[in-house]
Amino acid sequence: MSNPTETALALMNERGINKCQVKGCYNPGEEAHHCLYGKRKGVKELDMPENLQLVCRYDHHISGKAKTYENKIDFWKWACNHYGHAHMLRWHNGLPMKQKEYRYR
Repeated sequence: MSNPTETALALMNERGINKCQVKGCYNPGEEAHHCLYGKRKGVKELDMPENLQLVCRYDHHISGKAKTYENKIDFWKWACNHYGHAHMLRWHNGLPMKQKEYRYR
């Protein structure tokens, strides 16, 4: 296993998993990917676990699989199962952005 980032280690501990969460990938998780919404300076809610997917470096930087629409939908479904659908909707609706993507309902 490579050296996972500090945030990836925190996600592993919180979720009880250590594999990349991109569908079909079984590599070790190494990084945290801002999955549903990209990282934006000053918006700390986007750095919350609800938006962070555990991914391998290959899917994050080389294959681009972590950035696909299909991956976002798969992660939304996983997060709703893990945190609860109502929780995810509260998190989403509480984001302080002028325009939000409502495709995850």
